[in-house]
Amino acid sequence: MIAFFDLDLNQIARCGPDYPWPCPCACGRCGHPKVWGHGLVLTIIEGFAKALKIRRYRCPMCGCIIRLRPKGYFRRHQTDTVTIRRTLSHRLDKGRWPTGCIANRARHWLRALKRNALAVCGLAGLDDLMAAFDRLTDLGRVPVSRAV
Repeated sequence: MIAFFDLDLNQIARCGPDYPWPCPCACGRCGHPKVWGHGLVLTIIEGFAKALKIRRYRCPMCGCIIRLRPKGYFRRHQTDTVTIRRTLSHRLDKGRWPTGCIANRARHWLRALKRNALAVCGLAGLDDLMAAFDRLTDLGRVPVSRAV
């Protein structure tokens, strides 16, 4: 299970395990009010030279592992939501990828967005992909996910 929190990634990079980690108030699966620290796990975040050690927790009742993630990131993505949206918008408006963009990764985002827009919004979603991006996000879906 993933729990999104406001995390200061720069401070995590400096402090490591000494960062004042937020704790989920209850298990998201069973609702048990107490969760235990379950170590740190390496997480790759774009913009950092090394993987960051991010805290995770474990529920003593059901055994659910709760992994912290920074707000503003999609599940299973290393790049923040704003950058993904800005990159795709630039490509659709200008016809080329922005400077500094990892084009291979961005092509995966664009292909996945087209597939998700078609699946959820139909053919009309392909006319305005950025509106489809916003609609998919509002529906709680990851618009650039390879899974439909």
